This record gives sequence, structure tokens and C-alpha cells, in this order.
Amino acid sequence: MQIAARAMAAIALALALSACAPSALTTARSQIEAANYPAARQELVALSARTDLTDSERRELKDDLCLCDFKIGRPAYTLAEQRAVCIDASKEPGSQAGSIIAQIDQAERDRDAQEVDAALGAHDLADAERAATDYQRMPGYDAATLARWSKQIWTLADAQVFADSAAKKHSLGGAISEARKNHPAVAKMNQSQFDRWAVATATVAGTALASSVELKDSTLTLTVDDANLSRAALSLDRLATINDGMVARCGCDARTNVAVAETGFPVYFIRLDPETKMSEVMILPRGDRGIVAASSN
Repeated sequence: MQIAARAMAAIALALALSACAPSALTTARSQIEAANYPAARQELVALSARTDLTDSERRELKDDLCLCDFKIGRPAYTLAEQRAVCIDASKEPGSQAGSIIAQIDQAERDRDAQEVDAALGAHDLADAERAATDYQRMPGYDAATLARWSKQIWTLADAQVFADSAAKKHSLGGAISEARKNHPAVAKMNQSQFDRWAVATATVAGTALASSVELKDSTLTLTVDDANLSRAALSLDRLATINDGMVARCGCDARTNVAVAETGFPVYFIRLDPETKMSEVMILPRGDRGIVAASSN
């Protein structure tokens, strides 16, 4: 009898616990219906500590939390925080959080686009590239928009980096002669030979920094995968040497552009410096940096 009584008591307790779970969820739902999302969220957070929720109740709770954070929005919850909560909810079978994630992603893309346009208008290369890179990392970004920004960023960077190029052109003769003297073999290469030499020169510890090489007239464009950017930053002398080879080959004021493969955004401009008679690497702004010059060894 005692065992049976204990069993009945346990069943009664389980039923009581399961009965109060829906009522707690219902209270939160009534707050949501009244558009009182902070109060609803408080109820849901308290309820989330419960261990007796059914799978469907847990799914509904997470979906409701996703909705509340989205409706409360910024500044209380950043887009990244909203997205994290909704992504967690979406992992539950039958979750309805997907539509809210799509809205959050669109809001994130819209915000990044506004920041890019504002930065370009202010001629702020660092902020333009940061916001454009954030945009590119979001699901569903528009490739045509990214390409337009890339073109604008290159044009702006070119204008800032080469503002003094006209004044320096008249004194480049000695630097060009020096490059041809230092790289006589490169000066005689055809295009395919030069492409292979450029790739080999930009290879560090068996890893090719350049994922592609494009030569057009007196301009060489190297693309570097994002994963190799840190390695490229430690190999600026190799990049400068490649531009020296360009100068030797064309006997002109050649230049080398280095771009991020994933976005097409500029990382480095490399040009001949008539004062040092070597190629100079112009490090374009990323993050909070401005344009920085680094000479080859």
C-alpha cells in the first residue's frame, strides 16, 4: 500500500508540474498579445529554467523568446544578439524562427549598406571596407551591390594613394633603370613566364599567397584569400619585389594591386618610389588604420 501510495503521489506531482507549464507559457503569450514584450520576455526567461517542459513547450518558448528580442530590438538587443537567440530557437524541430531570422538578416544588410554609403560619401576607406565586409559575410548579400562598392572603394583608394603620382613621374627614370639592372631575367620574360615567376615569388613556406594573377598593360593585380592575408602582411618585401619585376619587364611606372579574393576589396597598392628606387607598399586602411607605407628590404 505504501509503495502504491508513493506511486500515486509521484504521478500527482508530475501531473501538477506539467499542468503549470502551459499556464506559465500562456501568461507570457498574453503579454505578447498585448505587445508587452519586455514583460513577456521576463516570463519566458524564468520559464526556461524549468526542466519539466515538453519538447513542444520548449520549442514554443524559444520561438517566443526570439520574437520578443526581435520586437524589443535595438539598443536593448543588438542584431547579433537577436540573431543568436533566433538561431538557437531554429534548431528545435518545427521551429517558426526562420522568418524572423530572415528579417534580422535583411535589417543587418540594410544597416551595413547605409554605413557603406555614408563612409564612401565621407571618403572614409576604413569604415567603408569594414561595413562592406560585414555585408558580404551576411547570408543573402547581393553580389552586384558588393561589386559596385568594390569599384567605388578602389577608385577612392586610388585617388588617395596616388594623389602625388603625377609630381613623381618625371623622376622615375633612375628607379626604372635600377629595377632593370636588378632583375635582368625578369625583364626578358613573356607573360606566362612572368605570371609563374610572380606566383613563385609570392609563395611562402610552400603556400602560394596569390590565388590569381592578372596582368593588364602596366598593372598587375594579385588576389589573396582572406585566410592568407596575415601571411601576406609578413611578406611585403616579396610583393614589392614582384612590382620591381613588373617595372623591369615593362620599363615603365608599373604598379601592383593586391585585393581580397572573397570581396575584391583592395589591401595593398605597390608603386615605384623614385627616392628609394624601390617599390613601396601602400597598406590600405582596415579597421581603424589609415593608409600606411612600407618599403621593401
